Amino acid sequence: MKDEGPPPAPAGDIRRWLELPLAYSPSVAHDGESVYYLSDESGLPQPFVVPARGGTTRRVIDGSERVGTVHASPSGPEVMLSIDTGGDEHWQLSVLRRDASGGRERLTALTAEPKVIHAPGRWRPGGGRYVYAANSRDPRFFDIYEMNLASPEHPRRLLEGDALHAVEAVRDERVLVARANTNLDVDLLLLEDDRIVHVNPHAGEQSVFSAALGVDGVYAGANPDREFAALVRYRFGGQQHEFLREFDGDVELVRRQPSSETLLVLVNHDGWSQPHLYDPATGEDRVFNSGPKGVIASASWYPDGSAFAYEVSSVDGAGIYRRDIATGKEKRLAGITSTPAATPAPYLRSFPASDRVRIPYWELAPAGPSRGTLLWIHGGPESQARPGFSPVQQCLVARGWRVISPNIRGSSGYGRTYLHLDDVRLRMNSVRDVRELVDELVRLRKAERGRIGIIGGSYGGFVVLAAVTTYPDVWGAAVEIVGISNFVTFLERTGVWRRKLREFKYGSLDRDREFLESISPIHRADQIRAPLLVIHGRNDPRVPFHEAEQLVQTLRDLGRPVELLAFENEGHGIVRRDNRFVAWERTVRWFDEHLSGPA
Repeated sequence: MKDEGPPPAPAGDIRRWLELPLAYSPSVAHDGESVYYLSDESGLPQPFVVPARGGTTRRVIDGSERVGTVHASPSGPEVMLSIDTGGDEHWQLSVLRRDASGGRERLTALTAEPKVIHAPGRWRPGGGRYVYAANSRDPRFFDIYEMNLASPEHPRRLLEGDALHAVEAVRDERVLVARANTNLDVDLLLLEDDRIVHVNPHAGEQSVFSAALGVDGVYAGANPDREFAALVRYRFGGQQHEFLREFDGDVELVRRQPSSETLLVLVNHDGWSQPHLYDPATGEDRVFNSGPKGVIASASWYPDGSAFAYEVSSVDGAGIYRRDIATGKEKRLAGITSTPAATPAPYLRSFPASDRVRIPYWELAPAGPSRGTLLWIHGGPESQARPGFSPVQQCLVARGWRVISPNIRGSSGYGRTYLHLDDVRLRMNSVRDVRELVDELVRLRKAERGRIGIIGGSYGGFVVLAAVTTYPDVWGAAVEIVGISNFVTFLERTGVWRRKLREFKYGSLDRDREFLESISPIHRADQIRAPLLVIHGRNDPRVPFHEAEQLVQTLRDLGRPVELLAFENEGHGIVRRDNRFVAWERTVRWFDEHLSGPA
């Protein structure tokens, strides 16, 4: 591979890529005349609105903090927002109301408990009441509450318990709640007439990806006794679950059409999202094959059921679309219309690890000669690298880098067994996957030793640190973002509501402390040879900033090349555009400087 240097701007200018406005999380208004959604067009995730059939988009409020969700009421002009402060994830609820004259919306705060997380839920169909989860009683647990917007200071508790509860669906007076026993084992609870009914009693583990309330039961994407989540119905009355339809992949989103039992079902097929329209009465399954191909994370029905709004993320951009049911045609409503450079199509490939487990990975290759290879490790670990829009990855490709995104063992999307191949004492097998992938890329002449970098965030940040400490001679440069440097201090300091879920996957402080210490990268920091860039937000509630501080100080004491970018108003990730400019410009230059010389 020959170093051709970066292409001229704008294709390789990271600012041009970061200025592209992302549009996501659509929510159709009660009258079907407009669609609310979130966008970072202003430099920070904020609510916008667009006419339901397309037209001029409009920013709804001029806020200075991140908006995490936007939920339009199904029966009135209200829109519920969740807003945190400085990325701390202590979400507070506010409501948007348009005045009677049809003027601009006004924002009213409904909660003011900065130490409490108010997890958004669902509106009651009649309007004026909102059901959500919060950890106000005990920071370790989330109870279910119902708020009357006429008196928001006095919410009514619907469900209390020493567990993590979340609102999954609401229909009439029924509330469907998901109780997380672990990240991969969920109980569905139906709240009705002061009764609590366990909808999916099961032995062992059962994952529920999404659920909707029907007339006579619960529709869910779930995997009882299956590798992949199928479309399942749990009838009211406690009968055995029914498999309505199995797909080639996980059912990850289920949304019931208003005034009918027809279901919008999104299936994760090899990382791509495939939308289906399924009729439980007839078994008819209609597949939508037209339109942009990519990853769909959310969708919202129009109130008359004639169409649904959905977001699509692909290498061509990220935007909101309307899909008409009668014609099947789609129309773009908001989002990116063009990128600084066309990105070659992502290819899903795989290779056999040394223990014969097949490891999938995505490849984004530059159109011309490659100046080097970068491995991009996703977080989770129960997440998945998918073919969505990634401005930084695509900018790197435009600059001549080959970007490889592996789904090392423990990733979702490849079945229940694959998800558990990295549990606790198997943790370092996933790091070995990264090293063996490099060997495979070198064998295929898609990587050249000395010009290989690695980057990852959150759990992916741990993998970066574990890779550069366990296999120090492989890497020419590394970037670690909001990552774990010491599993013991991480588990001791992470948000108290998260510790139980994380111990399930990583190991218990009570039982596995010695093992967790042994695999923590900070204890092998003297092995690091690659120049390391560390990026972290000081308000991170998931992986506290202490993880970055202790690592950087240790490396500086050892005289290792390390640089820290700390952001005062960010949490678990960098969301403000001005901060993203700083973080990602430095990342691009880091690889330019250390893998191929000054750009």
